[in-house]
Amino acid sequence: MNNIIIVGGGTAGWMTAATMIKAYPNSNITVYEDEQSPATGVGESTTQFFRKWLYYVGITDEEWMKECDATYKISVQFHDFHKKGDVPWQYPFGLPRTDTYTPDMWFYKQWHDGWPSDGLARDYFLAAECGARNKLPVTENPWFNVKHNSGFHFNAVKFSAWLRDNYCLPKGIKHKKKKLNKKKLPKHDILFDCTGFKSVFNDSPWVSYEDYLPNNSAWVTRVHYDDKNEQIKPVTDCTALSSGWVWNVPTFDSIGTGYVYCDKFISPEDARNEFRDHLTNNVQSDCGVYSDKMFRQLKWKTGRKKEIWKDNVVSIGLSAGFIEPLESNGLLSIHNFLLMLVRVLEDRPVHTQFMRDTFNNNCIYTFDAFASFVAMHYSLTQRDDSPYWKHVSQIKYPSHHMIQTAQINFMEESSNFGQKYQWHPLYEGLWCIMAGHNWGPFNSVIESEINFFGPTDPMLTTLQRPVWDVDIDNMPTPYEYYKRTIYAD
Repeated sequence: MNNIIIVGGGTAGWMTAATMIKAYPNSNITVYEDEQSPATGVGESTTQFFRKWLYYVGITDEEWMKECDATYKISVQFHDFHKKGDVPWQYPFGLPRTDTYTPDMWFYKQWHDGWPSDGLARDYFLAAECGARNKLPVTENPWFNVKHNSGFHFNAVKFSAWLRDNYCLPKGIKHKKKKLNKKKLPKHDILFDCTGFKSVFNDSPWVSYEDYLPNNSAWVTRVHYDDKNEQIKPVTDCTALSSGWVWNVPTFDSIGTGYVYCDKFISPEDARNEFRDHLTNNVQSDCGVYSDKMFRQLKWKTGRKKEIWKDNVVSIGLSAGFIEPLESNGLLSIHNFLLMLVRVLEDRPVHTQFMRDTFNNNCIYTFDAFASFVAMHYSLTQRDDSPYWKHVSQIKYPSHHMIQTAQINFMEESSNFGQKYQWHPLYEGLWCIMAGHNWGPFNSVIESEINFFGPTDPMLTTLQRPVWDVDIDNMPTPYEYYKRTIYAD
């Protein structure tokens, strides 16, 4: 490709630019950025898969983290999603341990002996146990490596600027601060639409997720730390409120936080007041009283483009689709779609429709599956204390991969007990969500089936929770680690 145009800056635009200059270093690449369109600045938390993109473009932790207030993220923790006052449960990163019994035995004990909802994640994932203790697992071990399995919390606006000034521009990418429209486009082989929900250049229809992912608004703010050693945690905290949930993202400089809600169930003013009350009661800060001026409102639509690559236009970022902030899927779609596109494009000078279809079908499958994964967090709730939670508990969720897998596994017979749930990357998050919601496949009917196929193994009745043979107590807190490494004076 000789000429590549990227319209729109921000995280989507500059990550696209970095990917393209890495893949096609001899191409003429220009980023057109409208100065009147401010960056959204919400994507401050990533999944562990962000590391695959960093590795591809060749950026190390030490190069960018300090400049972007970045910290490591090893898990996501959920409060009150199942019931108010429930035990917080996690979706951790890293590999599950395989030196102990299979997860179906754990689920049996959860039903039979009341093992706690946070237990499966903490028993099988080192990241979850460390997250619960505010420790950073920096030792080399087969279950977790902070330089391989972690995601990040960071200031997305600073990251965009860092990519622009320290990676893209030095490599020869042109930056023009002007607005482009369809009528007067420079010559190009491919155009990346990074114009957000406006989606100026891709006229493909929008496929909505609103029927089963109703959250469409957020109040956001930043708060200062009172005690960094206590408050800089290696997890993204998510706390359910009356009409949605609050994220808590600990970057090194400050805490990014926001209340995600559905405006069909609460007014913006009431949501802001509820968010303010939550912060006052739960987030220690030296900022004093939370005034209205501290809060910024965001609106979005959930869904995706029917064709993410149409003709010679590829949508990246919000112009391609958005699920909602839960599980940090915004940045995930950016780097996943970019790496997928490079795989499809290779060095082929002619872009055929088959290539477009291959890219679109893979993106759509991935995006729909992740939307199903996000929906799983709500679909098993037992909350009925507000109109919002009554509504999400009665939504008919589409039979995408995660939803369907949970339904099938719940109804499977147990003739293969002990081998029923095997660890697999597609199911690890699903098992953690199911355990967090106390939704397992076991009940008196299944126990009868187990006994029908053979007497219950005596080991099962005396099974104890796995113990970590790792010195977690002597691991550093995240702040202790940062002060002697990335943020050392």
